[in-house]
Amino acid sequence: MRALEHYMRAGKLEGIDEEMGAIRLIAAEEELVVAIFEWLKLNADSFHEHRDFVSKFKNHVVKLAFYPVLLQFRFILGGMLEHGVTMDGLENVLTHTPRPVVEGKRIKLALYDENGKELIRANPFAINISREDIAEKDMPQALLAELARTVNTQRGATLREFLISRADFRNQLLYASDGGSVKLGETLAELRKSFEQTFHDLLWVLALIIGGESPGKGWGLAYQFISVYRLALIEAKILKPDNTIAEPPAEA
Repeated sequence: MRALEHYMRAGKLEGIDEEMGAIRLIAAEEELVVAIFEWLKLNADSFHEHRDFVSKFKNHVVKLAFYPVLLQFRFILGGMLEHGVTMDGLENVLTHTPRPVVEGKRIKLALYDENGKELIRANPFAINISREDIAEKDMPQALLAELARTVNTQRGATLREFLISRADFRNQLLYASDGGSVKLGETLAELRKSFEQTFHDLLWVLALIIGGESPGKGWGLAYQFISVYRLALIEAKILKPDNTIAEPPAEA
């Protein structure tokens, strides 16, 4: 896999060419996102929400916007894995502990009771993030707003500024500008350590879509994710509100 090749070669550049090593790490992230896109494109009948998306959009902003949106979902779903899941209407009386398991060629979400007994295996995509005070149709916009607030708090930037800056950082490392070239603020070894979580999460996404199945059009975790992802790219002015491209794609 090209992502693994980029990651391994980045390590060999420590103390030699730290900036090029950082570019390799960014390229590894992009290659994993492209791998996810390619699988979804090959399985468009199962993942309907991505049919028009994955075959067109591969510029650097698009690829590097994927993980920040994924982090928002990881933050929400991480609590589910830690504290358990329940069902609509049974929040106060029923909680199960979920764990991913491999069943043949599929990845399932096994639910266990308080004694550790497995009760049922469910499709991990058959999950909908919900809140009592927000209508289901408004959840993607609410999740986007939460992501924007997180970025503003942690980075002191708008969501658009942050998403554009992720792609610009790569270009500034790669190309000298009127202001010169950019130097890393941390060592390549430190960057590699932080990127390990990125690669871990993206590899899990790839494993889930290879071993998972969409529960149907217009519902579920995949639908919610791509809805927020689209809204983020509209915010970054890469997509228009009608989901057509707002800017010509950069070279992949």
